[in-house]
Amino acid sequence: MRRRNEDMNFVLAVHRWRGRLIAAAAAAGFALAVAVQVSAAAATAQEHPAEPHQHADAQALENPVEPTRESLVAGRQRYVFLCRQCHGNRGAGDGDMSHAGGIPSDFTDDVWTHGASDGEIFTVIKEGVTADMQGYGNQLRDEDIWNLVNYIKSLSR
Repeated sequence: MRRRNEDMNFVLAVHRWRGRLIAAAAAAGFALAVAVQVSAAAATAQEHPAEPHQHADAQALENPVEPTRESLVAGRQRYVFLCRQCHGNRGAGDGDMSHAGGIPSDFTDDVWTHGASDGEIFTVIKEGVTADMQGYGNQLRDEDIWNLVNYIKSLSR
């Protein structure tokens, strides 16, 4: 009888050990999947040139929203909630989050790293370009992005 209890305890210990091993393997698999996604995002960001450049396909996009007062007001509202923390109150790239490691674009100067056309700015906002400047296409309607483009362009005048 004593031998049988020892055998049962051994079997239970093996099952617990096996369960822990499976849980550890699942956690490692999850960590690997996250690492692959992060490295893929980093690779995409690294492939995007840091020096000023243009995007011909985005340049072809025409802004369907006139830069009226209403458009600028709507764009400013979006800017305050989504952009100001990095790009600053006046778009100079000096927002509170600008000290977190990335270098936000300064919309008040003549340098537009990813192109100065409305379509290029729209594409950067919608799709993103780096881990710091991720796309807002899943948060904003296209019309909201065009209003934001109009407001951002008004900052450089």
